[in-house]
Amino acid sequence: MNFPPLFHHQVPYGQKSTFFTRRIAMSLTLLLSGVMLLAMMMVVGISWRQNEDAVNQERFLLHNAWQDARLEMMTNIRDYAFWGEAWNHLHLTMDKVWAYDQQNLGPGLYSEYHYEGVFVVDGEGHTTYSIINGKLDDLPLESWLGIQAAPLIARTRLLENEGRGASLNIMIGATPAIVATAAITTGKVPGLKERPGPHSVMVFVSRYTPEKLVAFGQTVGVKNARIPDSAQDSFTTAFLQEATADGAPLVLRWDSSQPGKALLLLLLPILLAAAAVLGLLVRRVINHAMHNAMLCDERFLQLAHSQRELAASEARFRDVAETASDWIWETDAKGVIAYLSRRFTVATGLEVGRVLDKSIDAILQHDTQPVSAWLGRLRQDGHRQTLRCYSISASGEKRICSLIANAVEINGQITGYRGTVSDITQEIESQAQIHYLSQHDALTGLPNRLYMNEFLLSRLQTRPTAERPLVLISLDLDHFKPINDTFGHAVGDSVLNEVSHRLRSVLKAGDLVSRHGGDEFIIIVSDLNGEHEIDACCQALLDEVCRPFQLGQQEIFIGASMGIALAPDDAMQAEELLRLADIALYKSKREGRNRWTWYSAEMAEQLVQRRDMERSLRKAIAGNELTLFYQPRYCLKQARLDGAEALIRWEHPQNGLIMPDKFIPLAEETGLIIDISDWVLQRACRDALGWPEPMYVSVNISPVEFRSGNLAQRVASALAVSGLEARRLELEITENITLENPQSALEVMLALKALGVKLTVDDFGAGHASLGYLKTFPFDGMKMDRSYMNDFPHSAQAMSIVEGIIGLGKAFSLTVTAEGIETQEQLQELQAIACQEGQGYYLGRPMPLERFHQLLQAPDKFV
Repeated sequence: MNFPPLFHHQVPYGQKSTFFTRRIAMSLTLLLSGVMLLAMMMVVGISWRQNEDAVNQERFLLHNAWQDARLEMMTNIRDYAFWGEAWNHLHLTMDKVWAYDQQNLGPGLYSEYHYEGVFVVDGEGHTTYSIINGKLDDLPLESWLGIQAAPLIARTRLLENEGRGASLNIMIGATPAIVATAAITTGKVPGLKERPGPHSVMVFVSRYTPEKLVAFGQTVGVKNARIPDSAQDSFTTAFLQEATADGAPLVLRWDSSQPGKALLLLLLPILLAAAAVLGLLVRRVINHAMHNAMLCDERFLQLAHSQRELAASEARFRDVAETASDWIWETDAKGVIAYLSRRFTVATGLEVGRVLDKSIDAILQHDTQPVSAWLGRLRQDGHRQTLRCYSISASGEKRICSLIANAVEINGQITGYRGTVSDITQEIESQAQIHYLSQHDALTGLPNRLYMNEFLLSRLQTRPTAERPLVLISLDLDHFKPINDTFGHAVGDSVLNEVSHRLRSVLKAGDLVSRHGGDEFIIIVSDLNGEHEIDACCQALLDEVCRPFQLGQQEIFIGASMGIALAPDDAMQAEELLRLADIALYKSKREGRNRWTWYSAEMAEQLVQRRDMERSLRKAIAGNELTLFYQPRYCLKQARLDGAEALIRWEHPQNGLIMPDKFIPLAEETGLIIDISDWVLQRACRDALGWPEPMYVSVNISPVEFRSGNLAQRVASALAVSGLEARRLELEITENITLENPQSALEVMLALKALGVKLTVDDFGAGHASLGYLKTFPFDGMKMDRSYMNDFPHSAQAMSIVEGIIGLGKAFSLTVTAEGIETQEQLQELQAIACQEGQGYYLGRPMPLERFHQLLQAPDKFV
């Protein structure tokens, strides 16, 4: 026999892979279709078998119950018929008073046994006593049994010598019934009178009405037992046949439980869905295989490489999926492990069989208490309980876990515990890394301003003395900017790192050096005795900074200026101590740099100048010396002017234009910020009213205003007076506002949002707040702190941070604005990573209203 070749000779060589793949795909499709069809047929077959078994079981139960009912009637009628009193009062004479009124054979048979018919037939075949539905009646037995009455009585008399009665199934009209008969005898009582002729016969009839049939079926767990109805039961397979006296079968039907139907309804949709998903997957696989097959001959090497890459990718995906899954556990009431899911082995490397029947403490540990003891204190209150613990993997690695447990209670008693275990090692390490990054400078690894503030506060709480003061040194590098300008930011970063190492090398354990951005450092030193030791420390710091920095074959020299403030001599408040050290630092710079200066009382002249500025500021508010400049804000994607930030300036009659950083802190301290803010809000809204819609104006809000309690009313008043739509006003709020009184701040923000204004978090990343406040507080946007632009985009770390902030903003559906854009390169990189908005000197400097009106004539390009 000759078999045809797999590839016909007429198939071009370049299509052989395609032809072979198509044949394999067809075979695979047919095979999978057959498997799915076979699975469905098996499910249907199992369901049918379960239904058949259920019907047979129910038929068996009904049959036994029916036979029990007949047996019970026979027992009852024997008790009544084989009784000497019944012989005297029902056979010898018919005493209805004794039978009915005294309830010896009266309504109790109906109320207790539910016998609808009770009859006594004398020897001549006449019905002498009848009770119908518990009531005394004159109906003869034939009115119920018809022509079957006489044969039944005759049959009963044949059995009386054997001491037995008769029981049979009959149909009374359309109602099935059980009839029990017995001849009345003297029972075991001797010496009673006799009466010639046949004995009287007692007859009990139990009719099974539809309601009684339903109740009868329910006694054995069968639903809706009934006499067949052709309309209702044409498709019902559950039936029971019992023989009757006339030979016609008595048929009962019922509604089978049909467990197979429930199984079918459960599994068939799953199988169909699986078939659909499998079909889609097979189709995709076939399409992909056909595409690859068509390229196989031309790009065999490329395809092999792609397959290797695909295999590696799938392996990486499996590794990630397996390590990310939780494992399930269950113990008894004593904490002995009764069950572990298979994920346990994947997560820990331990075999499940080796730890079953051992205490849960064998796989989970806690630093302060046994895990089993913690479980023993749980109560079944409907709430999950969580414990952070750890496990040791098969390789000896310590893994941090989150244990979630529920108590299992049966009849009020805790019988065990069950729950899940999540490996949160990476999460904890990530949180620790985030916490570290939030408190340390990204470039040098030194503590940042947040860490320094906490450190300084803790040291001040130790109450330093004049003999052992707390020394705070504010250090600023001299001649550092030319290094960045000449050699580039990469060299500047290298110098900053080296400076950080040198400064730390001078200090001892327990002291602190932190970077405040740029070339500014704060140094906190304790346990120095007297000025000479402090001077020696400063000299050592200066010597380290002044040593040459080696860059290839070239040496670079820089210097440092320092300002010193002491606690408790100069101040005991952290902010005041920093301010005084800065005052001393500025004096060092003014006096020639490369030196250090102690803060002294003579510098208090600055306080006098502060009071003078406060008086001048009060006059400026009343004398219309304040003005607003507007810095444009652009949509970076479309290079479109979307709005502007209102920036206040003070036109001082003698000193000229004063920037806000010179007087706003003073206004916040003295409470003048409320009056200034009211003026800014009303003026900015009035100016923006003349801008094209939907351009908006952005106004900075001071933290002091949040504490005033009436910020929402003041904003509403400014909108009402100016007529500006609320959606065109944006309020910039610093993130530290959320720390002082979170609940109060949230209430104020919700009141502002109710007005319809937009809320933006200003200087994001410069404060102390956690990421959680972005979800808690109703912000519409965020402005990146301008410090993130310093090294962007030249520093890979700065690039990653900026991209992360933009991604974070998008995750919270916030509009992200980049501040401090000063170069075209920064603008292009921000556009490339899809930053929504931007502002900065490169896009447009702050300008008076008249100049901004000119800018509005061409809003669709960058300035």
